[in-house]
Amino acid sequence: MTIDRDHDKPWLRKHDDPRGGPFPSVPETVYPKSLEELVDLCRTRPHGVRYKAAGSHWALSDAAVSDHTFIETHDPRGRRQVLGKTLHQVVPGCLHPDLLERMKSPEFIDRYGTLCHVESGKRICQLYAELDQVDPCTDASTLGGFMKKYHGVDHFAGPWGFATLGGAGGQTIVGAFNTGTHGGDFDRGPLSDAIKAIHLVADGGRQYWIERVDERWAPQLTDDTLLTASYDRPEYGGPDNFTIIREADNHTFNAVLVSVGRFGVIYSVVVRAQPQYSLWERRRLHLWQDVRQQIGDRDGPLYTDSAPGHSEARQRFLQIAVCLTPHLNFGRNLVGVTKRWQMDLDAAPEGHAQRVGAPVNDPAAEQRNQAPVYQFAGRSFPYTPDEDHPYRSAEPSFLDRACADGSFLEGVLKQACKEVEEFVESHGAVVAAGVGAIAAAGGAGLLALLPALALTLLVLKALLDAFNSDDRLGEHLNNIKNELLDPSEPDPAKRAAGLFAWQLISYKVFEEMQGDMEFGARSYAVMDRWNYLDRSCAVNVDSVEVFFDAMDDRLVAFVDALIAFEIDQEFRGKACIGWVSLRFTGRCEALLGMQQHDTTCAIEVAGLKDVSGTQELIDYAVRLALNPNMGGVLHWGQRNDSTSADVERLFGDKSDPANGRLGAWRRELAAITDGNRLDGFSSEFTRRTGLEA
Repeated sequence: MTIDRDHDKPWLRKHDDPRGGPFPSVPETVYPKSLEELVDLCRTRPHGVRYKAAGSHWALSDAAVSDHTFIETHDPRGRRQVLGKTLHQVVPGCLHPDLLERMKSPEFIDRYGTLCHVESGKRICQLYAELDQVDPCTDASTLGGFMKKYHGVDHFAGPWGFATLGGAGGQTIVGAFNTGTHGGDFDRGPLSDAIKAIHLVADGGRQYWIERVDERWAPQLTDDTLLTASYDRPEYGGPDNFTIIREADNHTFNAVLVSVGRFGVIYSVVVRAQPQYSLWERRRLHLWQDVRQQIGDRDGPLYTDSAPGHSEARQRFLQIAVCLTPHLNFGRNLVGVTKRWQMDLDAAPEGHAQRVGAPVNDPAAEQRNQAPVYQFAGRSFPYTPDEDHPYRSAEPSFLDRACADGSFLEGVLKQACKEVEEFVESHGAVVAAGVGAIAAAGGAGLLALLPALALTLLVLKALLDAFNSDDRLGEHLNNIKNELLDPSEPDPAKRAAGLFAWQLISYKVFEEMQGDMEFGARSYAVMDRWNYLDRSCAVNVDSVEVFFDAMDDRLVAFVDALIAFEIDQEFRGKACIGWVSLRFTGRCEALLGMQQHDTTCAIEVAGLKDVSGTQELIDYAVRLALNPNMGGVLHWGQRNDSTSADVERLFGDKSDPANGRLGAWRRELAAITDGNRLDGFSSEFTRRTGLEA
């Protein structure tokens, strides 16, 4: 069997420096186009060669890095056919007859939603675009058409939406849930909760259909006879090469659910969706020092606010974005607090035209994606409402356009120059908003720095004159930081003036990104805030995400320590250009899921690698998180420096670190890999973190 392959070619993650990433040449990259090719690839693995599956390359960790051969379920470059089909063989073809009988009731979709079966290379933005269509119910191969033809009901026509999403839809559905990706919905678990069945191809080529036992889909999701007839066939390595696993405790399912590809290649998954709905979002600027003590009050206003004009809607989402660079003479830190409420689709129906768009007639792209192509799915700015018409499309924001071409900072620099110039020329009489926010008691504390500020103004103007729009955001900011925070400057007044100007620029950037906003739109248009046209702001990024019990005081102590670290390094001429974002989510069922508490807080620390100071802060965050006294759990899909001892401490039994959730996970891996004899999906990452049988 001939499978597409590359040899000794670069392998690049989305956030690596495109001019030269850490993997300039990997031994082999393969592009299977079908289950048949995937089974053959795993069945014929050469001795000593190890595999690892990758999706859209959005992971920042080494979890998707192979010792030798990379199996691509999705080609990030868009050149080869991907495993991107929506399948109808199981849904509806193999659903259990008793379940189909229950699905005839219109009340079923309100309580349980619908199901779709997709290959693992399908991106989230592609799937939510497909779900947000109305099925005419004329094709009996689809669930809507099947229920119409054979059961006389049409309530599975759609449209449908995800119950929750992360902040970006560029990941493949499997890459997202298999590393624990989540959103900020504190009243529900992460994305993995939507997965109802997993079709795994393990080392050696054996297939496993692993189904979640869930009373909502009683008596069971699929019919064993129909399922076996579909997959236990010669072209898929049969006969007797297909195993169905359905357990009351869901241990195997919960082990594979979050497993960073260690069990093998997930070929496909069955995903639950719910009737499409809208979300109302409100963002307001506050101070960290005012909200920090409210985080531990689960019944307090951070979690129980009311939506204006929609008092019946319950708050479901909370995010707190923290500006590490302080203002008011180092006494305060800005935060952007974002909340969301769910409501009926008719309350805020916009977002489809701007985030999905119309179908595109592009046969070549459809062949590559194995899916329909939509005008804006995965290729648009975030949805932004028009201020005068809340439900109409607006032009992309200043920040979004700037990130698309790298020129965003030019406007920020001009505004900073204007405010400093007005203050200097008026001898402190004109105090603009930014200047007043940075200096305590208005601008009075800066009067002694007027001569130094005049010199700093010349520096800012020189930076503007030398501005090169081809440079990336991080490179611009690093140049500005080097000029303003020069630790070798002998004049204390000049150093103070430079630090003030730096804080003013940071304040302006954060205010632009996290300023007050309120709007409503379709579910995915609110949840997926990624700018798919970004060419500058999110390139060459590093980040770590640390998980805590939201009710644990160590969460606040962790953020306070990051603020103190950043203040200190700005005095030493370095700075982090990025963000600290707190998002809240419910508990997950996966054995190695990071969301281990009823209300879990994920603290993401992210920044641009181009700036000296970003790496130092993230290094510090990792060290602090892994300190046993802090007890933070690291995201599998972002930077993860955990050792086997760390993972055993965090996921094991306190009396026996090798037992507990980790012990159960390892036992399930041993069963699939014949006690680790089949080690084809082991990697440096899984060995370092102890994810081995």
